[in-house]
Amino acid sequence: MKDFAVLDFGSGKLSFIVGVNSVDNSFVVKNYASIEYPGYYGGEWVSEDTLSDYVGEVVSQSGYDFRQKTLFVSVPSEFTQVRISGMVSDLGKRKSINSSILTQIHDRAEGIAPSGYTALCSSALEYVLDGEISTINPIGQYAQHIYANMSYVFGKDEFINTVYSILTNLGFKEVKFVDGIWAEGGQLIDERARVNGAVLIDVGYASTTFALIKGDGVKYKKDKSFGSGFLIDGLATAMGVEYETAQSMFSQITLNIESDDKSVYRYEIGSRRYECKAKDVNSFLHNKILTELVDFVNGCMSEIKAQDEESAMNGTLFDKVGSINLMTEFYLTGGGLSSIRGAGQFFARALGREVGILTGSTAGWDKPYQASAFATMEVAEKMNRKNSLLEKLFG
Repeated sequence: MKDFAVLDFGSGKLSFIVGVNSVDNSFVVKNYASIEYPGYYGGEWVSEDTLSDYVGEVVSQSGYDFRQKTLFVSVPSEFTQVRISGMVSDLGKRKSINSSILTQIHDRAEGIAPSGYTALCSSALEYVLDGEISTINPIGQYAQHIYANMSYVFGKDEFINTVYSILTNLGFKEVKFVDGIWAEGGQLIDERARVNGAVLIDVGYASTTFALIKGDGVKYKKDKSFGSGFLIDGLATAMGVEYETAQSMFSQITLNIESDDKSVYRYEIGSRRYECKAKDVNSFLHNKILTELVDFVNGCMSEIKAQDEESAMNGTLFDKVGSINLMTEFYLTGGGLSSIRGAGQFFARALGREVGILTGSTAGWDKPYQASAFATMEVAEKMNRKNSLLEKLFG
């Protein structure tokens, strides 16, 4: 069976994983390693000079014989941009739609790439057949005119060139780059939810991404420098303790219950033991999540609503109920909030929405902070099928 190797760049951790496809459409993990590293901030490496050392270390720790092998790299959202373009194809007469016709549509992305970026993937938010039927899978249906609302994801050349050089110097034969958010949305969110549009919120250590997943693509995406590292740093400052002390306290915190005046969190500095009121700590973290994360999400939804209203005025909006409505499903993933007990539940209540936790399906590896790596592995497995349209979709 074929190995699929993935390198996942989190904002605080670097992970390398190798798996093989199993009979239940999940994966058997053969090699795994994860290490802390300086990461990235605002679309830039914190320490680019040491990046190759950390990459070499995580691959080495996995024990994988990687030379002359293909590696799939999950590209972080802060190093990508999304472009949307509507295209109309006239087939001349009504005919059965096949993958060759769709491939020609996906090929028409010339001229929309932002400067300094390379195309990672193209995907359809929806196809509209003869102005009537909306679908994300038109193969086998008949139409003369196909309107394709296309999403294109582009990766920053600086990221691609730097990482490619590091990995080929290590000995990898081939390196393929996959947009991590696109992989999470397309591989881990059910098609039923994606047809209507689903919201994906990926909160990491130092970076948060809000994405609207529609059909097979990303309709909207926005990033914010925020995550568990910011919460820990703010708590350390508020308590007047070192970052490491506040970090060690996180294992005690529970945010989805009311704390009374007698409840305390305990921590140590050297040989001395201290305690602080759980109510005060929880109140501080509640406020940070509200002002940093919930406000960010609400701001993104307001932007999408404004875009929908503009599209409706221009006659280009097919979904008359809007991109985000009462039926829209919300998903939370990443290691940022999942590292704090009850944070996800508090976030959902504050947002006023039911929020599902998005993970991969591999038993024992179904944690939110592992979602990006396993979603990328699913993309790798699909690319191995040598389907021409899949090759086009996945870059």
